[in-house]
Order: sequence, then structure tokens, then C-alpha cells
Amino acid sequence: MLEVNGLRVLLDFGLFQGRRDESREFNSNLPPGLERLDAVVLSHGHLDHCGRLPLLARLGYRGPIYCTPATAEVARVVMLDAAKIQEEDANYLNRRANNTANAPIRPLFTTADVMRVLPLMKTTPLGEAVDLGNKVAFTFHEAGHILGSAYVTVEYDEGKGRKSLLFTADLGRSGSPIIRDPAPLTAAHDLVITEATYGLTRHSPMSAVGPQLLEILKTAIAKRGRVIFPSFAVGRTQTMLWYVQRFIQQKLIPEIPIFVDSPMGVEISRIHERHSDAFDEETRAAVCDGDKCDLFGLSRVTFAVSSEESRKINMVSGAAVVIASSPTCEFGRVLHHLRRSVENPDDTVVFVGWTPPNTLGRRLQDLSKGVVVGRDSRVRILDRFYDLRCTVKTLHGLSAHADGDELLAFLGPTLKPGTTAFVVHGEDDRCDGFAARLTAAGMGAAMAPAPTSSATLGETSYRIADFAHNSDE
Repeated sequence: MLEVNGLRVLLDFGLFQGRRDESREFNSNLPPGLERLDAVVLSHGHLDHCGRLPLLARLGYRGPIYCTPATAEVARVVMLDAAKIQEEDANYLNRRANNTANAPIRPLFTTADVMRVLPLMKTTPLGEAVDLGNKVAFTFHEAGHILGSAYVTVEYDEGKGRKSLLFTADLGRSGSPIIRDPAPLTAAHDLVITEATYGLTRHSPMSAVGPQLLEILKTAIAKRGRVIFPSFAVGRTQTMLWYVQRFIQQKLIPEIPIFVDSPMGVEISRIHERHSDAFDEETRAAVCDGDKCDLFGLSRVTFAVSSEESRKINMVSGAAVVIASSPTCEFGRVLHHLRRSVENPDDTVVFVGWTPPNTLGRRLQDLSKGVVVGRDSRVRILDRFYDLRCTVKTLHGLSAHADGDELLAFLGPTLKPGTTAFVVHGEDDRCDGFAARLTAAGMGAAMAPAPTSSATLGETSYRIADFAHNSDE
């Protein structure tokens, strides 16, 4: 929350995702000052950035929520899905409750709350300064993280001079498929709020992903096996579709059935098709004929929306690609596909992002390396145990976040004695470590603020409500 020149502006308002009780407590504990809020500036549509906007609307907020056109569409799908999960979770817990004397559990927010948010979204193109009044303005810039994502610069008068703040939100990697690379900084800034998701990490090169994936697909196709991608619906599903489409287009692999088994993944894929203006030059050259674009080779892709369509996928024999939620393999439609493929040596499961510990996905990865956690070398999927006989692969380098070196390179113009940085959006050690890297590289001051802390610099105050990073990969 930025308080400047009498205005109060939120930079994102996301949902913390974790253990049920912990996340519910954190998400319900709203920061003070929301009743005097003037504007929200939304960087992108991932749940950990837009997920509490329905709570804001429930409180009566009716001001503008500025975002890019693609973010408005992505955030709508993400928030409606989250509301549905909240409602189903509350119903399930209330049915299980034995003590009827306790008050029923209410969803954190409902579909009706999301519908109150949608009219407030004021779409704003990249590169266009928006005057918020009181000599405060902001501009969106391409962040290269997911479709529609932006980093934000805020300019404001303070005393006798003009000041500026940079909010990186989530910064992507150069060379990522489909969308444009992050726009470089063209000026220094007085204040910086930067993410640190991978501030202490170095990613594998993006250029290695294509050859690795091609080899996996060729091997599976030769065995007439299925390739299962447990995948996030936003961003990663579309990236995998893009790679498979390009391989077929270049005749590197034969045409095989491709299935997207995720209602949200289907919707987000269609949103990509509507926003070809966000594609990078390589993608436009490969899939567009004038204004007509076929990003994913849709004639070859089957989008499964209903449960019946999902079940039919498992009736298909021979080589096929199945992209299904969720990436942790803890829930979602991917479980039904794993149940069929996990004991088939011809099939392959490919993880395309970080998999948290203590999940089925991590257990599959560990067992494939011969690491047995506990006494049982089998995996439990839904209601029974299975032996692991399929191939399990992990593709590194597909992160939607810049790594530490890439963040430092991006922030280069701000690395000067007069700049102060707040380091957020990362686990404690990563925030502290990246703050140290910034000061060592020449930043005037860098700190990892405690949750819900405040800072005042000059005449401007900043309230930071950050928590342990939720992987939105």
C-alpha cells in the first residue's frame, strides 16, 4: 500500500495459499486503511496477486482496479475458479462438521463477490501514463511473466522534486515462449519494490528446454506411449502447447492427439488466442498470417471441459500428449491419467516446474531417482497404491520468474547510492539474501520487510504485507 500526496493506492492484493487453517487466518486478516482506498494497480492475473480483490469488493470498495486488457480476462477466470473452490471447500467442511452448535464455515469469498470486482477493472495499455490525481501517475511496462503481466513505475511530486518508484511485481525471463521479453528499464528510480522468488538461484538456460522436450517426446512416441504433463493452467499449459505445436509444424514429430484436460487451462488458452498483440515476434512469424493466428494448432488439440470429455481421454490408445491440472498431482484431473499411466513402462510423466515437498508429484520425482521416503516404495493415487513403472522426467529452465542474475541485470539502472529497495515475494532466506546482493552491487539500501510492516521515506509511506512465497509457476 502506497500512501502519497493524500492518495492511498494498493499495488496488487493477492491470496496466500498454504495449509487450510494458516491460509484462512492470513487471508481473513485484512490490512488497515482499506476503507480509504483510492485505487488498485494490478500487475497480473495470478492468484497470489489478484486473489483478495473479491474481499475488497465485499468490503464496499467501488474504485478503479487498473490492469492490462489481457490481465482483466486472466484474473476473471482465476478469481471465479478460486471462488468456486472456496464455496465447495466450505460446503465440504460444513457437511463433515459434527458439532452443529458451531457457526457454519463461510467461504472467504463467493462468485457474487467476484462479479462485483469485474466492473471495477479499468483496462490500461502498456506504456501509457495514467494520472491518479494529486500529482501522482503510474505506467505499466511489459514484465514477460505471463500473458498481460506488467511491472509498474509510479511518479509523484514530493517537496520540490519529482520522485519515482519501481514495482517489479513478477518479472519473467528473456527468451520465454509466446510472450514478449521484459521491457528494459530506461531510467533509475528512487524507490524499488522487487520480487526475490529466485533471488539466490540460477536457472538452466531457456535454450536447453526445447531440445530436452523434443527428445522426451520422440522417445515416448517411438514406444507408442502417452506423455502426461501435470501443469499449471495459467502460463505453463500454454507453453507446453506451444512447444508441441512447433515440433509438429517443423515436422520434428508426427501429428499425435493432444489433450488439454483442465477447464481453466482451456479458458486461458482461448484468452491467449484473443490477445495475439502480446505475442513476441518469433511467435507471430510462426503462427500468424496477418491478423489471423493459430497459436496452438487448434485443429490438433482436444479441449476437455466436462467430466465426460475428460474420461474419454483415457480410452485413446497409442501415443498422445495430455496436459492436465494440477502440477503438484495432489488434486485435479491429472490424477485419473496418472492412475492409468503410472504402472505403464511405455508412458512418461513430465514435470515442467517446481514441485513442493510432501506432494504426490515430489514423491514420483523422488522414487524415479531411487529415493524412498518412508517405508513404502509405492505411490498412492486416489484410493489405492501403485508401483512406479512409467518414466518420470523433470524439465528445468521453464520458470516464469527471472533468476537472481537476471533480476540484478534488470535492476541495473537502480543500483545507485540514492536508491532504497524493499525485497518481497520470496521465502525469508531468499529475500534477505537478495537484499544483500543488491547492496553489494551498489544499491544504496535494501531490506526485506517483516509482514505488515510500514516505512516512511521523505513524505511517502509504504505498508508491506508480504508472506512466504506461493509458487505461482
